[in-house]
Amino acid sequence: MQINANTEPQATAAYLSKKKRLVGTINRLYRRNAKASLGNILSRIHPADLAEILEDLPLTDATGIFNAIVDNAMAADVFSQMSPALCKKVLAETPLEKLAVVLKHLPPDDLADFIGDLPEDQRGRLMALLDAASKKEVESLLKYDPSSAGGIMTTDYFSLPQALTVEEAIENIRGRENVEMIFYLYLTDDQQRLVGVVSLRQLLLAHPGTPLHAIMNRSVLKVSTDTDETTVAMLVDKYRILAIPVVDNQDVLVGMVTVDDVIDVMEEETTRDMLRMAGTSESEIFTQSAFRIAGIRLPWLFASFIGGIGATMVIGQFEDMLAQIIILSAFVPIIIGMAGNVGVQSATVAVRGLATGAVNTRDAFRLVLKELRVGLLLGAFYGVILALFGYLVHDSILLGQTVGLTILVNMTCAAILAVLLPMIFERLKVDPAVATGPFVTTAIDVLGVLNYFLIATLVYRF
Repeated sequence: MQINANTEPQATAAYLSKKKRLVGTINRLYRRNAKASLGNILSRIHPADLAEILEDLPLTDATGIFNAIVDNAMAADVFSQMSPALCKKVLAETPLEKLAVVLKHLPPDDLADFIGDLPEDQRGRLMALLDAASKKEVESLLKYDPSSAGGIMTTDYFSLPQALTVEEAIENIRGRENVEMIFYLYLTDDQQRLVGVVSLRQLLLAHPGTPLHAIMNRSVLKVSTDTDETTVAMLVDKYRILAIPVVDNQDVLVGMVTVDDVIDVMEEETTRDMLRMAGTSESEIFTQSAFRIAGIRLPWLFASFIGGIGATMVIGQFEDMLAQIIILSAFVPIIIGMAGNVGVQSATVAVRGLATGAVNTRDAFRLVLKELRVGLLLGAFYGVILALFGYLVHDSILLGQTVGLTILVNMTCAAILAVLLPMIFERLKVDPAVATGPFVTTAIDVLGVLNYFLIATLVYRF
């Protein structure tokens, strides 16, 4: 029983309703110890949906229901899609001997990732329970940096000698049902070095007696085991391929990175950058104490705190003006807030572009000019509105001129700063995601207040 989720509102409502009924049914069967009926209904649910359902079940029952999955291969598929918190609970409540039987059905890269995250004692015990082939694959993957191509690749790839014919290659493929994915046929020489690639389409259209080396593409897009995972993701995205082969320093084929792994990398990278910009981490709520969380967030907030102190000092220099024209203080929140919002928008786009490779530091001048135009357009629009508001509500042309000009200048400056600062950090080899948030916020606050009172001084004095 596969649940087909649709983005249309009615279909989504139906999906959620069906999921809710399944959660209730599964929970009742488990509580009644109806093992046969429970196993039967679990076997008819798609693994991705079942992993989601397990998250919605009472935490006390989740492990027992997971262990009621009869098919070990299906259980492994469900396990690979569960949240880290639920995986940890299942691991803690399931005998390792039983779990090892399930985990050996995981793809080698997923199994290596899971074992690599375990504490040393559990890792050793679980490794001892694996069969020789699985153990060898895991050990070979664990030696690579987790954020490299070697760390995210799978060793479950398909390759053949280039001297074989098309007919022999097709027969080989038919006999390899256990291979995770066959997107492309990688060809090697006598030393197992990667020499070419043939698509399945080429293979099916070629004459059966044709040698593989006669139809293969010798210009193979490949990466080495130490290539950064972000670079791998960018290559797969740029060239729209379903998998990319991984070679060692001798050009020997050792694995491949599939598109599903690339999607995971891009999702993790995006999430990590967004959280870094906010000065926090994804797992802190569940894994860290309150003191530890406060310690993680403190440096980022301290930078903003310093910016606030700076803005306060700037305002202090204009006490006389504020005393004479008290209404100026009422507009400080909207002027600083609008500039800050523009800064966040521009900084997010810049940091994300740098992270994915869509933006390069060589593009700095062009991007700054574009953001200058964007800031001017937004500032002019809101400046006119705020100027009219200041004039009509407070019956003061000078106030309208002051707030209108200020919001124009501040929004323009914020847009430029928010693009320029990430570029500077990238050039200095500082992670833009970490540094941009506090620096952009601080700069916009201080500069915004300073601009406001300087413009007010000019307008009211002259």
